[in-house]
Amino acid sequence: MKGRKVVVTGGSRGIGLEVARLLLANGANVLAVSRSSAHLDGARHTLSSLETLQADVTVPQDVERLALWVETHWGRLDVLVNNAGVFLDDDTDLVAQPDEAFEETMRVNLFGPYLCTKRLAPHLLKSDDPRVVNIGSSMGVLSPGLSGAYSVSKAGLNALTIAFANALRGQVAVNCLSPGWVRTDMAPNAPGDPKRSAEDLLWLLGQPRSVSGSFFGDRKQIPWAQR
Repeated sequence: MKGRKVVVTGGSRGIGLEVARLLLANGANVLAVSRSSAHLDGARHTLSSLETLQADVTVPQDVERLALWVETHWGRLDVLVNNAGVFLDDDTDLVAQPDEAFEETMRVNLFGPYLCTKRLAPHLLKSDDPRVVNIGSSMGVLSPGLSGAYSVSKAGLNALTIAFANALRGQVAVNCLSPGWVRTDMAPNAPGDPKRSAEDLLWLLGQPRSVSGSFFGDRKQIPWAQR
């Protein structure tokens, strides 16, 4: 990863911060993106070499500003990690939840990765080994038990991964990673360690670029659907 240029959305805490930490330790240049200036200040205090940018990945103008930052400071992008995501408290009941909760979940978990991948694709194409990793979830695997806005958004992210892999075939490797149920602000009681998720992401970045349009968890390929 030495000298590689990496953007991590939602990179100020949780899995995103651990990804930034590990990539920096392996010689990459990392830009953490978050809509919270306070969280970015904390991340910068923790990782002194971390670059940061306050931006909302659901706002086209903010993502265009992100693309301009990459062009101005780096001139290219090697890796985009679409990690920013939300799991809202009222996610459990599609019938009863406010429409605004469903819309916010879709905007952050699905529209954000779409915007970032699309706007940053021209800079990825300047790399000699461009990669996109979408942080998905096993909850997004199509199955008879799928429920809730979060699962719907992650199923959509799986579909978006395949679609971008097809659109950028032979140019950019686009894959999805399930980090497992790990301790973050989103899941404070989860048993897993986000450091392990970061290590799995680094492993995925080390796979051949011909590996694209696939879903991985625990360093194994996961099917998109199950009965």
